[in-house]
Amino acid sequence: MMKKMLKATGASLAIALAFMSTAHAGGLNMTSEYELNSLMGKSDQIFADKVGELSKSGVEVTLHLNGSLGLKSADNLDAVSDGVVDIADTLGGVLAGSDPIFLLSSLPFIVSGPKEARALYDAARPAYEEFFRQNGQILLYASPWLPSGFWANKPIDTVESLNGWKLRTYDANGTRTMIAAGASPIQLSWADVVPQLATGGIDGVLTSSEGGATAKFDEHLSHFTEINYALPLNFRHMNAAAFESLPEDQQKAIREAAAVAEEAGWAAATDLVEKIYTQLGGAGVTIVREVQPELRTHLNDAAKTVIEDWRGKAGEAGAKVLHAYGEAVGRQY
Repeated sequence: MMKKMLKATGASLAIALAFMSTAHAGGLNMTSEYELNSLMGKSDQIFADKVGELSKSGVEVTLHLNGSLGLKSADNLDAVSDGVVDIADTLGGVLAGSDPIFLLSSLPFIVSGPKEARALYDAARPAYEEFFRQNGQILLYASPWLPSGFWANKPIDTVESLNGWKLRTYDANGTRTMIAAGASPIQLSWADVVPQLATGGIDGVLTSSEGGATAKFDEHLSHFTEINYALPLNFRHMNAAAFESLPEDQQKAIREAAAVAEEAGWAAATDLVEKIYTQLGGAGVTIVREVQPELRTHLNDAAKTVIEDWRGKAGEAGAKVLHAYGEAVGRQY
């Protein structure tokens, strides 16, 4: 039990253990490694507030942001399964070691924006739900980041600009794609990104414009290059026993709150891009919206092996999801 929890420091582990499942007392603890003003932090807060509202305070969700319990996304599956916390907000890519379906949302250049990303999620949701069910949990909802791009201290708009560039990637898809493109990627949890930027461990970051804005990347980096790499998902999942121990009306409140937070998260992904670009421009960040066609072709070529390898690992289940997605968007996969 708590295999991955052993990675936490003694102090953070003690804190986490202090928040063992308390559903029987009408309280639920939820962990998130994101800031309150981030896209994911706001969604988590909407969910927590809505649970209290819809249950008429019959059940309260205590939200622990900024990784304050010492838990990162890589710890969350075990932490929720073991009842260390009731609910977690987890970056999908870190679950790929357990099931390749969680690399689907970050397959490079499969989706062109939030509308297609939602169609991909809808096609895959039954597979996501089954995974969590097999791990003694339920999927509450998922929401996307804005399209991933390049944060750096220079425009990353040519093939040459990638050569040897040390950047943070968030999952295996990004790491392999960037290696194939000639960069030197390092896969890091979100909580480790700013410390690595501050110490020079990395020179750039593959993430969204919004993620960089909330983490104040403008203090370290000067350019954001728009490439629409992918819209990766974060999943909110809950211990099934904790959920089932609640009265039916409280279970309904949690499900309805999850639906509200999910719709808000997807709506934000559609509406925020230009607002964030304006904010970044005011902070002195240069937004690079055009890259050379050679770079676009180079990145697409680098992604091909990653996509085909994913097909092989995901097998029939992955093929079924891609087929359903293709039908939804009018393309063949």
